Amino acid sequence: MQPDFEKLALTGWYPGHMLKAGRQMQAKLALIDLVVQLLDARMPSRSRNPAFEAAFGDKPRLVVFNKADLADPAATRRWEDKLRAAGEPALFLDAHTGGGVGRLLPLVRDTWEEVRCQRGTVRPMLRPLRLLIAGIPNVGKSTLVNRLAQRHKAAVGPKPGVTRQVQWIPLQGGVELLDSPGVIWPRIADKETELCLGLIGSIHDSVLGEELLAECLWWRLRREAAVNWPLYALTACPENVDGLLHAVAVRRGHLLPGGGIHRRQAAVDLIQDYRAGRLGRFTFDAPDAT
Repeated sequence: MQPDFEKLALTGWYPGHMLKAGRQMQAKLALIDLVVQLLDARMPSRSRNPAFEAAFGDKPRLVVFNKADLADPAATRRWEDKLRAAGEPALFLDAHTGGGVGRLLPLVRDTWEEVRCQRGTVRPMLRPLRLLIAGIPNVGKSTLVNRLAQRHKAAVGPKPGVTRQVQWIPLQGGVELLDSPGVIWPRIADKETELCLGLIGSIHDSVLGEELLAECLWWRLRREAAVNWPLYALTACPENVDGLLHAVAVRRGHLLPGGGIHRRQAAVDLIQDYRAGRLGRFTFDAPDAT
């Protein structure tokens, strides 16, 4: 039976520091030449903040998908084809290992030169190109910034909200980068989107609850063909989330006296295994469904 997530109330999670950061970012937009919107390759549609579209207005922009190493390669190729057909410059990369990061600044410069040509601008720039990297929490902005800066300039962590303020960072080749905190939008449309954002760590686990996140993950994995079920000594997806959590608990030793299991800890392990790619590579937003 399909879980009816839409019967559940939205949490309305929107911390005060995100409201402040959004205002700071918008106040500095006049100084920005080009925007890089950083998304999560596992959820290319759901990790796109709709509030940014209005805030950025007609600013030139690039769409960059991080964590491509955790996404389904076949789905990534379909997304690339769709974006290319739409004429939207996009790049898939893995900031953690650096894969694809070297292509970003050349693409930024090429895009900016194309914009200047379209505007009829012929004078050389006498100042650095000013770049903004924006995205929702936990899509890897700080990791990407550190790769680009070739030194640790931005705080990095596995939880949303590590970066709390905007900061200018000089890069090579005459580029200045404005790093900004991850900002979620204040009114998420539906519960499944909220849960999907929780699965990729953009909303704190404690806000949504690990067991509910585990149920959402179970529901999505049951439709995937290439799941590493042997990780939990399984040959196929259990018929319900209880069966999956029981298998995780037995495998990881989260057992209670009398034959019960520690459900929350099993749920935590399941979510962490998904985020680390131990269960496989999945893209939960299909390009032909958007």
